[in-house]
Amino acid sequence: MLVSIRFKFMKIDLKNFFDSLISYCKKKNSIRGLYLISFLESIVFPIPTDVFMIPFVLAKKKYVRIVVLTTFFSVFGGIVAYFIGIFLWENIETKLIDFLPNVLIKIESFKTSYDDIGFLLILIGGFSPFPYKITCLASGILNLNFYSFLIASAISRGLRFFLVGYIFYKFNEVAEKLIRRWINIISVILIIILGCFLLRI
Repeated sequence: MLVSIRFKFMKIDLKNFFDSLISYCKKKNSIRGLYLISFLESIVFPIPTDVFMIPFVLAKKKYVRIVVLTTFFSVFGGIVAYFIGIFLWENIETKLIDFLPNVLIKIESFKTSYDDIGFLLILIGGFSPFPYKITCLASGILNLNFYSFLIASAISRGLRFFLVGYIFYKFNEVAEKLIRRWINIISVILIIILGCFLLRI
């Protein structure tokens, strides 16, 4: 009985949070926060930009401008990470060993994979769950052709954000209803996904 009451209270509380989130996303300048996250995710931020883009698409009921600007800032952040790899990596590599050992492992994995599939790896890195920041940093470390990196990043990030944006725009009302109905389960899934991403860093 007590568990049931707590579950219902938690569900109501999460629904209120979702409503507050949608209300915030409707505000005129709130979208700037999404673009900042998109920029930082390409360098250091651990949570995928998609998670933050979805409520903005649901709230504003449009996606093209959101997708274009999210892609722009994501690639811009990727460029910063690329040049960090070129100019600063030798100075910061030893300092990262103790704090972010997984980053070094991912970079080594990228180097090995790039020898096998080359340019295609950047496309995969920008579209797949593989951390885009690692793709950008490793591309700079390997001193890969900047224009090839830029084109591959723009294509892969654009396609990924377009796909997410279009789906939640197309099924806007259905998505909102499903989120409200399954808010608890969705929250648990998001926490698990976040944990997985944090472990991958």
